[in-house]
Amino acid sequence: MKKFILLLSVVVSAQAWAYIPPTRTILQKTVENAGSGIYAIEQEVQFSNGDDTLSVKETWLIDSDRTMRLTVTGGKDLQNNFRLQFLYNGGQKWSMTGNNRKSEKAPDDFLEKYLNFRNAEIFANTLAHFKIIPTTAYNKKALPRTGAEIKYEPETWVRYSRTGGVVNYALGIPTPVEKEINYPGLWIEQDQFVVRKLRLPSQVEMSADNYNQFAKNLSYPRSRTIRWGNNTVTIRLISASARPQTAVSLFQPSSLDSNLKWDGISGLPAKDVVTEFYTRFR
Repeated sequence: MKKFILLLSVVVSAQAWAYIPPTRTILQKTVENAGSGIYAIEQEVQFSNGDDTLSVKETWLIDSDRTMRLTVTGGKDLQNNFRLQFLYNGGQKWSMTGNNRKSEKAPDDFLEKYLNFRNAEIFANTLAHFKIIPTTAYNKKALPRTGAEIKYEPETWVRYSRTGGVVNYALGIPTPVEKEINYPGLWIEQDQFVVRKLRLPSQVEMSADNYNQFAKNLSYPRSRTIRWGNNTVTIRLISASARPQTAVSLFQPSSLDSNLKWDGISGLPAKDVVTEFYTRFR
């Protein structure tokens, strides 16, 4: 009898461990941790190139995954000769040169939005666009009419995976051993429902660690690492704070007040990686 009870306990534990919530639930819980209202995010970005390390400061104003404003300033070594300002609104990326404001399509590899989705359906559509999940993954499932119809049907594109020292829900098809190019995927921490790792089809990878809680239910990572090719960029959070709703006026293209200034990095070893970073991922 004791052996039977022990065996039953093991089976029940295994079944509980094997259960993975539907994609819809995972994404809904994740966007709940993206806060509400407008936030100001300050962070230090470090670019390494051999023995040379270049640091810049990013100041973000964020309202959602599609509405953001970024100002980048260099340290004392750049002597005010490096300053970038971008506005992201409705899928467009705005900047200013001279007295002209121009817009272009926001980069496909724009990374910052993955920490700031506040609508689970838009989150799902973005993942489906990159073929991380099927287009039907967010659809509501019909409720069972009888107890006999209740059954657990796992989604083939979601699995348990360990990364960053924690258990995650890994969305996306695992990369076969024989493949040289990794498949895209998204890793969401099982307990906290925050993004811990992202890999896009372009092979850029972002990992996020040391999450903290901030105002209005915002969970944000203290440290991040972005890798592509032979390049590695590290990001350290300086501060995260809520801003009044009156700041919404700063998301209009007419509010841009600073020209792009790249002169400070001319001739520096890290020039190419900085330029690619702010062209592809910002």
